[in-house]
Amino acid sequence: MIFAEHNLATDRSFNEFNVIFCRNVMIYFNDDLRNHVHGLFHESLSHFGILVLGAKESIHFTNFSDSYEALDRVEKIYRKIK
Repeated sequence: MIFAEHNLATDRSFNEFNVIFCRNVMIYFNDDLRNHVHGLFHESLSHFGILVLGAKESIHFTNFSDSYEALDRVEKIYRKIK
């Protein structure tokens, strides 16, 4: 297990992760930065990797919404399928 700090605004793709937790951060971002961060997550997650978002966050209305399936819509847990 690796715990790491990343600058979501300036860092490039991380490594290949099986799980990314990003809770209650993107609610403060504008649409462009939010799409940028979703791109980072998409590049950094392995195929079938899990993305966990905060209660007020979503993959909907991003360029990557069709790349995930919802495992739990209430808890905002998604699996990368593309």
